Amino acid sequence: MTATVRLNPTDEMLHRTADTLGSTRVVQVLWTFADPVPGSALQAAWESLDQGRLSRRAQPARVPGARRSWVRAGNAEALCTTSTPLTDATLTDWIDTQVKAPLGPGDAALWRLAAAPYGAGTLVSLTVPHFRCDGLGIFDAIGSGGHEVHRPPAAPRVLDDLADLARQTLRGGLAAAHWLPATLASPVRRARIRSALRPPPPTRPAPSAQPRFFTSAIFETDAALWQRQADRFGGTANSLFIEIAANLVRSAAADGPSGPFDVGIPVSLRRSVHDARANALVVVPLTVPGGPARRGSLRGTRRATKDLLRSTGEHSATLVPEPLWHLLPARHAHRLKNPGAQQTTVVASNFGRTPDAIARFAGRQAAGIAVRTMNVPGVLPDRARLRASLCLLRTGDRLTVTVTGIPDHFGDASSLRRLVHEELASWGLTVQRWWGAPTPHHVKEP
Repeated sequence: MTATVRLNPTDEMLHRTADTLGSTRVVQVLWTFADPVPGSALQAAWESLDQGRLSRRAQPARVPGARRSWVRAGNAEALCTTSTPLTDATLTDWIDTQVKAPLGPGDAALWRLAAAPYGAGTLVSLTVPHFRCDGLGIFDAIGSGGHEVHRPPAAPRVLDDLADLARQTLRGGLAAAHWLPATLASPVRRARIRSALRPPPPTRPAPSAQPRFFTSAIFETDAALWQRQADRFGGTANSLFIEIAANLVRSAAADGPSGPFDVGIPVSLRRSVHDARANALVVVPLTVPGGPARRGSLRGTRRATKDLLRSTGEHSATLVPEPLWHLLPARHAHRLKNPGAQQTTVVASNFGRTPDAIARFAGRQAAGIAVRTMNVPGVLPDRARLRASLCLLRTGDRLTVTVTGIPDHFGDASSLRRLVHEELASWGLTVQRWWGAPTPHHVKEP
C-alpha cells in the first residue's frame, strides 16, 4: 500500500494562484521525433501515465487541522492526436493551444497528452498544472509509469487524519520552541512577519486587467561550448544561465528595471525518484543589479548564487516553521508563505540532464526535448511581478533554452526570438532554432 502523501505549502500556494493571481502555472514537456510515433505507442504512454502519480487530486481532510491528501483519480482528458501536419509556421500555435485549455484544481481533466505529425516525424506535448507536479516530479512520473510504488493511494482514513494532526501539532510545538526565541531576537525576522500579516491598504476599484499570455522562443546550443564560455568568464553553467535570464530583462524594453530586481531560482528538494511530493522545491530570489546588460565576469553572480543556495532548505518555503504553518488559519497561512516564482521578475529553471527514460518517451528515442513553464490564461501585471520564465535542459551533448515572456515587455514572438538569439550569441554561443530539421543527439556522453 502506497503511503499517504499530504499537500505541502508550495502545493497549497499553487492551488490558490488562480484565485489570488488570476492564473495557473503550468509545465509543458515537448518532444520531437524524427520518425512517426504510432497511435498505439502514444496510447500506451497515456495509460502508463494515468496509472502513475500525475493522476491524483487533492482531498480535504476529515479532521479539522489535518493536511489535505493526494488521492488516486483517473484522468478524464483523453489522448489528443491530429492527422493535420504541423509546419514551422503553425507549430507555435499548436503548442500554445495545448496549455491554454484549462486544467484547473477542480477539473476532471488532470493533464494533457497530445501529438501531431511534424516534418517526417511527430511532435508530442505533455501539459501538467504545476500544482499537480513540478518539472522534476513530472520526469520521475514519466520514467516510473504505473509502477506500484508510484501510484497514488486511496483516501486516508479518519485515524490517518487524526495521526497527521497529532504529528503536526507535536512538530509545530517543537519547532516553535526553537524558532520563537530566534525570531524575537531578530528585528529583521520580526519585521518580515509584521509586514506579511499587515492587511493591505484599501484601494479604489480599478478596471480588471487583461491577462498577458506569454510568447516563446526555443533554441539549442552545444553543451560543451556553453561550459567553456562559462569557464572563460569565471562562472558555472548555471551562473551563465542566470546572467542570461537577467540580461533578457535588462535588454527587453525601454522601461526595463533601472534598479535591482529578483531572479527566481527554483531549488529542488527531491530526495529520490521515489519522492512522491507534488512540489518538492522552493523558489529563492537572487537580487541582481538593474541597468544595462552585463556580459563580463560571472564571478559576482556565481558567488551570490552560492551564498544564497547555501542557506536554502525545507524551511525556505514559509516564514514560520512548516509544521506550525499548517496549523494556522488559512487567511494567516497564505500571508506567511514566502513569495513564489510569480513574485520575482524572471525565473531561471535549470532542469539538469534529461533522464534516459524521458529521452525514450513512448518507447522511441526523441530527436529533441524542451520544457516550458508559463501562466494560463496569462499574467495579470497588477497582481504578479513575473515577466519572463527560462528553462534549461541538457539532452546528451545539447542544451535546450526555452524562454517565455510577456509581450508588453518583449514584443511579439519574432522580437523575443531575436532578443534571445542576440543574447546567447553575445556570450559566444552558436545557437539554432529548436524546431525545424531534427538535430541528431548523442544520448550518452562521447
